Amino acid sequence: MAAKKISGTGQVLDIGSLFEQELQARNEDLRKQAATRMFEKLHPSNRVTVDQFLTGIQQHKDVWAAVSTMGVLDFAATLAGGRRESEPSSKPSGKAARRSRLSDAQKNSLKGLIVNVLSGIKDGLSRREIAANTNDELLGNVGVVRAELMEKLRQPLHELVGERRIHTVGEKRLMKYYAGADPKRK
Repeated sequence: MAAKKISGTGQVLDIGSLFEQELQARNEDLRKQAATRMFEKLHPSNRVTVDQFLTGIQQHKDVWAAVSTMGVLDFAATLAGGRRESEPSSKPSGKAARRSRLSDAQKNSLKGLIVNVLSGIKDGLSRREIAANTNDELLGNVGVVRAELMEKLRQPLHELVGERRIHTVGEKRLMKYYAGADPKRK
């Protein structure tokens, strides 16, 4: 393709060379990505020495170019077959990426919610049922996501039992929480 002069600017626009530069950049990115993916699939045994392994990688210039820019921990984690936590996983996991701790204010708010939910129920509720009966609007005010609520209820429930504001009947999965102190304990 021929270079074109943009009228009034005095600049020459060479579309052909710009296209070639972009194509070359994309080619390099694709090669690096392919080399990194190939390296992630390597799982050498202990029969291969480090020297043999590195020599084998250095013979493939694309793979070596990708591997030589990795950090030591990334290199080791990739060889071990895992991904480092700092890298985003290609597969979405079912668990939250980051756990957050309840603040004292959130914990106290959850305690109030738990006591309110349990106060109107005679038959007691399990932790799952307490989470299900919690109002979304109040939960938003506390700053806890509904998906995390079941786990976040553990500590406030335990503390409320310790403070004798609620009591339990049953064990483990069959445990039910009731409002008020345990009438059998003094």
